[in-house]
Amino acid sequence: MFLKFPSRRNVVPFRALFPNMITSAALACGLASLHFSIQGKFESGLIAIALSAIFDALDGRAARLLRVTSRFGAVLDSLSDFVSFGVGPAVMLYVWMLRPEIGPAAIKPLPHHLEPMFMVCVLTYSMCAAMRLARFTSAKPAKKNNPIASRFFTGMPTPAAAGVVLIPILIDVSTTIKWQMPPVAVAVYTVLVGALMVSRRPMFSFKKLAVHPRMVLPLFISVGILVFIAAKDAWLAGAILAGGYVLTLPFSHISHARLRQSMTDHASRAANENETGPSSNPSSGPSSGPASPAATTSAAPGTDTDEPRPLRIGNS
Repeated sequence: MFLKFPSRRNVVPFRALFPNMITSAALACGLASLHFSIQGKFESGLIAIALSAIFDALDGRAARLLRVTSRFGAVLDSLSDFVSFGVGPAVMLYVWMLRPEIGPAAIKPLPHHLEPMFMVCVLTYSMCAAMRLARFTSAKPAKKNNPIASRFFTGMPTPAAAGVVLIPILIDVSTTIKWQMPPVAVAVYTVLVGALMVSRRPMFSFKKLAVHPRMVLPLFISVGILVFIAAKDAWLAGAILAGGYVLTLPFSHISHARLRQSMTDHASRAANENETGPSSNPSSGPSSGPASPAATTSAAPGTDTDEPRPLRIGNS
């Protein structure tokens, strides 16, 4: 049986179940987003996906903090991510673009000959999310002391991709900016976001990201402005956050290249020091270095010459 009721001698501590309970809550929010999307309640669907992203950020940290990480929890987390960030946004985009009769009146329907193209685009996004999660689940865990793995993602993570691909809907439901992207642009944009998920492009993870002292004050001001915008229009603030993460792509690429170059230079210097280390030892023999001045000014006892040797200055 899949479920095995524990006996008195075999009980499961609550701390071992708590991270999986958070993951289950994230999965439930993802399923709820599908329900709201089908009904055309896009604001409620966006809230459900946002809650799923919050729970997704907490379950792994809770498992590591409580030291109850398991293979079952990792697979359940991947399934929850696929439903919440792979299927949920795709269904919401499909309903938003192809079924305008149950959505806002501002949405214009796609031409009939473009509906199969848009279906292929949203399916491509969902399949890219599945491939990324499968690659992440099957990959070997990175080393703890690897600075690249702790500072960068390989490709865009699925929670961030869900927020990025939903930017057209966030702008449409915004009370400040009422603008709709052209249908063809939304289709191409959806495929590009899916391609970023399965790509090898480095993306900031913000886990151990350090901020330059000169950027501390602008960061504080930006956070204050973003909080003010969120108080006035939360959907616009979400679109700004998602769009800002996409705009960090060239900066993450530059930072990743610099870090790799720094690690390569450090490894080369370490290898050179290991190779030249034995030859610099004074006790290694006659080839360990030039003779001292005292040794060059006097002849060795028992030699057949009485001429004093010249004093060599400059190579001591």
